Amino acid sequence: MQPKNWAPTEPVSKGALGYHNAVISASWNNDNLYEFIPFLQRAIRENDVVVDFGAGTGASAVRYLERLGTKIKLLLVDNSPAWLAKAHELLKDRSDVDFFILERKEEGYAGLDEVIGKNKADAVVSANTFHLVPDLKSTFSGIANALKPERPFLFQSGNIQRNSRPEGILLIEDTIHRTHDIALEIIRNEQMFEVYRRNLDEQINMQEPQRRKIFPDPRDISLYLDALKQTGFEHEAPVYKVIKVRYPDWMDFLRVKRLQAGILPEIGGRYPNEEEELDRDNAIVMAANRLFDELRANNPFADEEGFCVEWAYVRAVKKP
Repeated sequence: MQPKNWAPTEPVSKGALGYHNAVISASWNNDNLYEFIPFLQRAIRENDVVVDFGAGTGASAVRYLERLGTKIKLLLVDNSPAWLAKAHELLKDRSDVDFFILERKEEGYAGLDEVIGKNKADAVVSANTFHLVPDLKSTFSGIANALKPERPFLFQSGNIQRNSRPEGILLIEDTIHRTHDIALEIIRNEQMFEVYRRNLDEQINMQEPQRRKIFPDPRDISLYLDALKQTGFEHEAPVYKVIKVRYPDWMDFLRVKRLQAGILPEIGGRYPNEEEELDRDNAIVMAANRLFDELRANNPFADEEGFCVEWAYVRAVKKP
């Protein structure tokens, strides 16, 4: 394995800081991680080398280290130096944590095996990441090559589709899509947003790729399971958990500036000026409040405190 040699060369980005502050203490994020950790505890042994794939700002790693109760070597791996810089800030002084960057390649990013080596990991775990990964097969293949034989790969997400999900239990994208639709109604009807009505339909079409990059459409669980089979894994039946999301916590999430470029890019696009950034935030806050009122009135799994999102948990093992 390469030595611990990655360290940020720039300060933590505002986007990473905003995201981290919004999720690190949010009950919905902690609850889905607390549901995940028992899967990890059953799979991990003393002194295992464990990869946190898609570690981001370190919110998941902090909870693993607090709650696993097993001595491990934790490798934090991400494709964003700007985000991993926050994890480095939090955990750089721990001798049981190392940091690795997935380098960009012409066709995407390096595989995990190219970063840490083949047959090096005792376990790979990932929280709230794989619904963002475009090429599941290639990414799973890199993970399989990095894992030792018969060792586990575990991941979870609140944005995986399945046919039997109860009506009223949402996915992350459901809330984003509805907030976007309501925000567009507000732009069309509220005087304060009149300036953004010009060429709005053209903007909607032009900004669609940006929206889908940050908040991709949910894929069916079958696509994940098929990709596992094709890359040398055997998987168990997925487990589904319902997580309560409180309205104030979700409002904090929706107000992260980096995420707002995917929620409502029709105002300001990727690089809004100060006025556009403020107007976009105002429109999203108004839209979110209307969404929450809508959920309270019409959703059987919502109440005065919040609504419910389904998380999928998948456990696979690399074949011998």
